[in-house]
Amino acid sequence: MKKWTEQQVIDSLVEASLASPALDAKAYARWSNEKEVPSITTIINVFGSWREALHAAGLSSIRPYFSDEEILTFIKEASNRLHPFHSNSYREWAKAKQGPSLTLINLRFGSWSRALEEAHIEMTRSVCMTEERIINALLEASDVLPRLTTQTYSIWAQENGHPTVATIARKYGSWVDALACLDIAPPRRKWVEEDVLSALKQAQAELPSFSIIHYRKWAEGKSVPSTSTINALFGSWTSAVQCLKRSRVSLS
Repeated sequence: MKKWTEQQVIDSLVEASLASPALDAKAYARWSNEKEVPSITTIINVFGSWREALHAAGLSSIRPYFSDEEILTFIKEASNRLHPFHSNSYREWAKAKQGPSLTLINLRFGSWSRALEEAHIEMTRSVCMTEERIINALLEASDVLPRLTTQTYSIWAQENGHPTVATIARKYGSWVDALACLDIAPPRRKWVEEDVLSALKQAQAELPSFSIIHYRKWAEGKSVPSTSTINALFGSWTSAVQCLKRSRVSLS
């Protein structure tokens, strides 16, 4: 059985949402029929729940549906307002405006440069080619490499003739910024149960009301286990909290 990565699951959910903007489990099941994509069972096993998977893919809330024409109009507006205009500056601008993401554009049009062509936006050929090579290389690497790090990418890129890490960093400012540009999450830390209990203890001490919803909000921007990680390690949020209580009793 094929082992799917979190990023591959997210990519499948995003692709499915293009066909069914209000994506639910039934819609995904219909879309995935006879496709080589993660099953609903796999998605739940990877993220702990369907809701957590949608949250990880940025699909947990109702998202506006963008037609091809609306996407092209948005790109044209960005090209007029942004100086310089490139995929990274567009990505930040679209995020602030809640517009079509770079990942959506690549899925819908096949590539960033193809979308620019459709929008009748001219850029120098060298800039387009370099940017296109980087985008395609990162998307391909995120599919074939179990962990996308500078080390694993460097080896893979050298073997396959793709842009180097240094080239990518020069273009986007840093390796992390390049991954962020395509909404590719860097490899996550491997959490253990002790890490979860430590984070829960800290959260409980700092939060006026201790619940999974309050924890999720508290965890934003912090290097702490996500609720999907907690569910995966303990089976459920309730089990993790009960384990925390037992650990305190044993220490008292």
